[in-house]
Amino acid sequence: MAKVGKPVSRSGHVTYSMRPHKQGRGVFSDVKLPDGTIIRRVDESVHRAGLKRVKEAFRKHEVKEPA
Repeated sequence: MAKVGKPVSRSGHVTYSMRPHKQGRGVFSDVKLPDGTIIRRVDESVHRAGLKRVKEAFRKHEVKEPA
């Protein structure tokens, strides 16, 4: 499970975690803890599709060094 903490306010953080794809489920779900921490669960298939798009965009705009 991958986690990345990102402060959203003085009192809490957002933690991301991957979950397996399941038919009929939303792609994101949030769990809010009393201390202000938010656990955002992301569908793995959506995450992978996003990474693929970023990779393609990066390759398209990549600047090559002159020889």
